[in-house]
Amino acid sequence: MLINTVVLFLRDTLPIFLLLSLLIALPSVSRFSLIWRIVLLLVIAVISYSYLGLISQMAEGAGFEILKSLLLVSAWIGICVLVICPFSKRNSNSMGITLLMLGIGLPNSLHFMVYFVSELSHNSDSTLLFLGTTIGLGISISIAILLNIALTHFVSQKATFRFTTLFVAAQVANVALLLEQIDIFPTPHQVWDSSHFISDKSEYGHLLNALIGYEATPSMSYVMLFLFTLAVPNAIAAIRKRIPALWQQVEVIQ
Repeated sequence: MLINTVVLFLRDTLPIFLLLSLLIALPSVSRFSLIWRIVLLLVIAVISYSYLGLISQMAEGAGFEILKSLLLVSAWIGICVLVICPFSKRNSNSMGITLLMLGIGLPNSLHFMVYFVSELSHNSDSTLLFLGTTIGLGISISIAILLNIALTHFVSQKATFRFTTLFVAAQVANVALLLEQIDIFPTPHQVWDSSHFISDKSEYGHLLNALIGYEATPSMSYVMLFLFTLAVPNAIAAIRKRIPALWQQVEVIQ
């Protein structure tokens, strides 16, 4: 149970800490604005968990997968909003950050809650569960702090933005896996197999998956969705930079 809990933390909750680390590294994102969004995320997660059984039964048993897919898509919309609207526009900035927090934070927190509550109710001795949670929390916080230090002290804001779009694309690409599970996307066609180098189930595999969307045996749908979700916000940023006068007219109209 100890190892399973630590691995689950790396798989499901590490992305939330990485997202917070990235948002703190972005310009004009206050820590106070993140605190109330974390509280909002926790409240919504608890409420959603209480209705999880009902949600799972919707859409012929595919309700949970569809919900997670919609949330991840909303996170991608959030990063696009941050690219389109400058950080000086607080309303648009706030909407983009909120979509990112809920879109990535909610599905990952629900996954962990399902495991944690299940293990807590089925095991009389919860010592290993809480120990694994403590270790996983410590690892996640440490990685997030190291990432934030690297982004704020050793790379430019442009590189931080590029990495943020890569991270978001890595999360949103999981929509392909979810839709393959419920047969909305076609049967997975494996593009390559790198599991003999780094396995998906290893600690490094979970870390790389959270950071850059690493999959040892990705499907074509996964690769295409990953490239699309990565390319669009970067293309918008490039257009915004190359045509500043036109973009200023768009902002005036808004």
